[in-house]
Amino acid sequence: MLKALQIGYKPRETRHPVLIPARMRVGQSWIEVVIHNLSSGGALVASDEAPERGTYIEIRRGRQTIIGRVVWRKDRFFGIQAQGRLDIAAIINEPRLASRPRSANDPESSYERRAQPRADADARIARQLENSRRWSAAFQFGVFVVLALIAAGFAANELYHILSRPFSELESHL
Repeated sequence: MLKALQIGYKPRETRHPVLIPARMRVGQSWIEVVIHNLSSGGALVASDEAPERGTYIEIRRGRQTIIGRVVWRKDRFFGIQAQGRLDIAAIINEPRLASRPRSANDPESSYERRAQPRADADARIARQLENSRRWSAAFQFGVFVVLALIAAGFAANELYHILSRPFSELESHL
């Protein structure tokens, strides 16, 4: 059925759902991002400061680098089209470095230049994600409980009216 609806459309690449914290460079600044899914041609990424459509970006995860262009944006989520094919397994299996990799020009730099180490930023993002999931699950449960109570109230009211008529007729005959 789905194939019949997609006549004339390019088949969509397989998406691999992941939650990978990474760093993204937009212009001269670096910001924290989370990659939500990967395909061989691009990725779905989220950040507090989503870049505008058409912006060229660089995403780094350990030694893996993704260079691409933002093709869509909605709230804090955006999709990128990579310049080349992505090695999904390498990106997923890349260990998160504790510090910035040493460059050939700067072999003695072993200190962390950032105010917060990467591990702290990863932990903060993971905690924020878990707190958001817990809050949304609790809110969804609360909404369902309230709706169930309202439906039960309506059903009880209707049942009362349906059963009260025969009992009032029975009472009048006695």
